[in-house]
Amino acid sequence: MGRVVILGCGPSGLAAAHAAASSGYETIIISSTDKPSKLYGCQYLHAPVPGYEDASRVRVSYRLLGTAEQYRRKVYGAAWPGKVSPEDFAGDHDAWDIRETYERMWIDLIDELVVGLVVRRVVRGAIPFIGSLCPDLVISTIPAQALCSKPAHEFHSHTIWANGSTAAEEAAENEIICDGTVGHAWYRMSNVFGYRTTEWSRLPNVKATNAAPVIKPLWTSCTCHPEIMRAGRYGAWEKRRLVHEVFPSVMEALR
Repeated sequence: MGRVVILGCGPSGLAAAHAAASSGYETIIISSTDKPSKLYGCQYLHAPVPGYEDASRVRVSYRLLGTAEQYRRKVYGAAWPGKVSPEDFAGDHDAWDIRETYERMWIDLIDELVVGLVVRRVVRGAIPFIGSLCPDLVISTIPAQALCSKPAHEFHSHTIWANGSTAAEEAAENEIICDGTVGHAWYRMSNVFGYRTTEWSRLPNVKATNAAPVIKPLWTSCTCHPEIMRAGRYGAWEKRRLVHEVFPSVMEALR
């Protein structure tokens, strides 16, 4: 039996572990915690993780006010010239509950001891302890900076501000509104699976919003540890990575 080592136990880490275990590999997760990650904001899966197709599903209405170019400028300014979410997801589409899926994967994989969990923090740029495990493949889902040992490498990101509420008259149930116009200070308002979120491209003036900063990865020039597979948005440090893509990408890597 081969062995796969995975860094991180968030949704992407467990999706990777599920793929490795399903492929018959002994699977070990290395994480700085032995508890499920807290998932903030309006998050969902754009496709189910295989084996969890029966997770709660809703139909999301995704609409854009203004144009995609206006939205890109409002959110990112000059920081991101590529595609933005309204160009990929505009219109109605299915959504699967990421929190339910994550909780079930945790129970199935870790609470039932299908995979091992080692609590150990990765020191930036240094992962010598992994070699002693003799893995056939190492997959990282932790923020990519943790594996970087060269200060010259760039990690581009964009910080937005978000809080866990929306105006009831704005986002209806299972609706996402993206706004590229000057009509609102916010750029996205969401209400999916009962989780409401309002997002701004800069700290809003209204102090009562209790908005918190959120770092959105864009791209990196880091090439450290090319032998490690990077998975998930933070592991790869790429904007357009999605959780549901992790399982098939790991399955392909293990063939």
